[in-house]
Amino acid sequence: MENQRLKPFCDGIHIKVSFDGTETASPENYIDNPKHINGPALELTNIEELCASARFCHRAGGIWNLVPKSDDPEAKRIAVEEACDCPSGRLVIKDKENDKVIEASLEKSLGFIEDPAMDVSGPIWVRGGIPVESADGKTYRVRNRVTLCRCCKSGNKPFCDSSHYPEAEEVERVHKE
Repeated sequence: MENQRLKPFCDGIHIKVSFDGTETASPENYIDNPKHINGPALELTNIEELCASARFCHRAGGIWNLVPKSDDPEAKRIAVEEACDCPSGRLVIKDKENDKVIEASLEKSLGFIEDPAMDVSGPIWVRGGIPVESADGKTYRVRNRVTLCRCCKSGNKPFCDSSHYPEAEEVERVHKE
């Protein structure tokens, strides 16, 4: 980890590990086929393939347990906050009363998600509707927030799928329980 201090600049590690950025995301638009969780006041759209394991969704018992209780103002508030804090855009929340998606207003910017507690470097965080172009020149659907793989392990490149996270499978198992 001696080259860590060069971040956010390139430290050359991609050469040492033979980084392969070949896109592996399905040509089918899975964004059009998300899972939905309906609650009395909120509807959660969950695109599992985009999870970056940032874990903002785990407070207060997890967003999956809060949405069904969204008639409670505190559960609703926390669920909205957790969805808006999701850097990958995996979680999108809609207010059922006005049928509007609740989305944080993000400036066009790039960032890096670091997780020192897990000793991992996460994805590149693309914010504010910056277009992401594929190697063949096609633009992926422009979204307010997405995360791009920078570890080379994702099975959904260019997008992050939590493969950098040492316990990603365990996190997904807990989500489904």
